[in-house]
Amino acid sequence: MSLRRLLDSTPARLARQSSDLLQLVVLAGTALVTVYGVGTTWLVALRLPPATLAVLAALLFAASVATYYVRCVYRPPDFLIEELDGSLVVTRVRGDDGRDHHRYAYTRRQRVRATRQIRLVGVRSHWSGQNRVVEEATSLFPEHRLLDGAVAEEDGRVYRWLYLLGPLARGRRVSVGIRQVFEDVYAPMKPYYRESCEERRVRKLSVRVQFDRLDAPAEAWQVVWRRTRSGSSRQEVARTPCEPRGDCVTGKVVYEVTLRRPDPDCAYGIWWRWPDDPPRRRPASGPAGAATRRTGVDEVTLAPPTGRR
Repeated sequence: MSLRRLLDSTPARLARQSSDLLQLVVLAGTALVTVYGVGTTWLVALRLPPATLAVLAALLFAASVATYYVRCVYRPPDFLIEELDGSLVVTRVRGDDGRDHHRYAYTRRQRVRATRQIRLVGVRSHWSGQNRVVEEATSLFPEHRLLDGAVAEEDGRVYRWLYLLGPLARGRRVSVGIRQVFEDVYAPMKPYYRESCEERRVRKLSVRVQFDRLDAPAEAWQVVWRRTRSGSSRQEVARTPCEPRGDCVTGKVVYEVTLRRPDPDCAYGIWWRWPDDPPRRRPASGPAGAATRRTGVDEVTLAPPTGRR
C-alpha cells in the first residue's frame, strides 16, 4: 500500500478528525473552567442569579460545536454549476476487420460560479465500452489546460481537471468544457448516456444524444438514476418514453432531456434500444413518490423519490 493511500484511508482520516476533536474538547474545557471562575466571581460581586452562568456555559458549548462542524465536518463545494450541457454524437463506422461498431463524440460544457478562489474545475466521466486505444480528451477552450487522470478508478470513472491558468475569484463565473472521441471496437458501449450533478446544485441540466437517421434507435427513454446505498452503482428510479427530434436537412435524429434545478443526488440521461436488440424489459416500480411528468417535447421535469442516496 502506497503512502498516499495509507494517508487517505478511513482510519487515518478518522484519526485526524479525532485529533481535531480532542484539541477542541481541551480548548472548550479550558474555556469552561475560565468562564466558571470568572463568572462565579462576577456573580458574587454583582449578586446575579446562578442561571446567568448556566446560560453563558450553554452559549460557549454551542459555539464549540459550531466551530467543530465548520472545521471538521462541513465541506462546501469549490464551485457551483449554473448550467451543464452534455452531448453525445453516435456514428456507425466500419472497422479494419470489416465489422461495424460505433464512434462516440462526447462533449461536456458547463458554466460554473466559484464559491471561493479556485484554479481547478473538476470533471468526471464514465465509458462502458472498450477499445484498443484510449482517445485523449481535450479542452473546449484553448485558454484552459486539461489535466487528465486517464485511468479509471475503482468506481469506473475517469477524473479530470481543467486548469484555468490563473485564479478565479469568489463569485466570478467561467465556462469550461471537454471533448473526447472514442470507439467501442472490442466491447460495445451500453446503450445509454447520462450526466450527473456530481452532488452539486445545478440550475439547468441538458443531455443530448444524436444519431444518423439511417442508424437511429428503435425507441428511447428519458431515465433517472439514483445511487444505491452502497454507493458502488446506480439504479433506475424513473423512466418515460422519449420522442425524437428529427432534422430532415442534416439527416440527424436527436433525443434530448432538459431540466431546471435537478436533484444533486441523481443522474439524468437517455437510454435507447437498437433495432436488432430485444425489447427492453421494464424494471420494477421504485419506492413510493417516484413520478415522471412531461412538460413539452424538449423539456421535462422528473421528480425522483426523496431519501438518502
